[in-house]
Amino acid sequence: MEKPALIDELLLVAGKNGASDLIVRTGDRVRMRINGDIVTVPADKVTVPDRNKTIEMIRHLVRALPTQTEIETIRNLDFHYTLPGAAHFRIHVLRTHNDFGIVARLIPVDIPDFAALRLPPVFEEITGYRNGLILMAGAAGSGKSTSMAAMLNHMIRHRPVHAVSLEDPVEFRYNNSYRGTVSQRELGSDVASYKQGLSDALRETPDIIVAGEVRGREEIQLALQAAETGHLVMSTVHATTAIGTMQRIMSSFPHDEQAGIRERLSENLRAIIVQKLLPMKQGKGRIVALEIMIRNSVIRHYILDPDHWGDIVRAMEEGHSLYGSQSFDQHLRQLVEDDLVSYEQALAHAVHREDFAMHFGKS
Repeated sequence: MEKPALIDELLLVAGKNGASDLIVRTGDRVRMRINGDIVTVPADKVTVPDRNKTIEMIRHLVRALPTQTEIETIRNLDFHYTLPGAAHFRIHVLRTHNDFGIVARLIPVDIPDFAALRLPPVFEEITGYRNGLILMAGAAGSGKSTSMAAMLNHMIRHRPVHAVSLEDPVEFRYNNSYRGTVSQRELGSDVASYKQGLSDALRETPDIIVAGEVRGREEIQLALQAAETGHLVMSTVHATTAIGTMQRIMSSFPHDEQAGIRERLSENLRAIIVQKLLPMKQGKGRIVALEIMIRNSVIRHYILDPDHWGDIVRAMEEGHSLYGSQSFDQHLRQLVEDDLVSYEQALAHAVHREDFAMHFGKS
């Protein structure tokens, strides 16, 4: 039997050890991210790859791509890669010090459900929305793509809907035997840009549009337009709080257009979900900390008036029992009280640290 390629062996080892990422770089020891921390593979287990070995691994990974690229011309390259029966991977090839690196994000073959991800019951309510805009925010590596995939998977399992997703690259694969279906379009190979993909999606009889990351003015305008015409639109934003998410959107528009955008957001925004992954106590893996803003009449009023945006956090906390909304600090307090996350970890990630410490009688 032919010996597996080194990069395939490394990917399999990463998967068996529960790593979220594999990092390979010319002249450096192989590393993995496990439970949020970087773990270094000893050099006596895996030899430090030289330039030729790294190029050999890249050549193996890109061999099935529809368009072959000369390795020496690569500055950055993103694509998906599959080891049949094992896992899917999002591969990023980078240039570093005129050498090469590989970062592989592991994508489970089976999309986890809400229970496996420890997502609260409000997620099931959110997946019942028929129209409007849902924004999923968080830093890179916070698990927002996984949570959004779980939401979309829940939708197509329980509703006869057609979803169109724009992805860079395609990550999770959806089961074709469910009541609903997903048309996945990959940037570069299936569609030229997010803007073109969003424009196309409006002609593809969708009930749901998963718009990838809204990165600028035109994408935000198209996402809002789709929500306004009766579609449910889901998208990601790089922001760390619900208010920060809205500020990120507003910053894409000149001042004289912002009042109109606030009006459109107040009418069409259904929910903002922001998440972070925190290490659990006693090294039991990671757990998600969530800020959840559900638009209601009070939140809508505050969105319209930027002078009241500071009141949105209090409104989220007060609406927890009725709407399922919550602030980050509110959820962090609960995680500490449930003995799932240490006080020190929660404090390090709290938005208002002094108030958080005071809640626990600390100074």
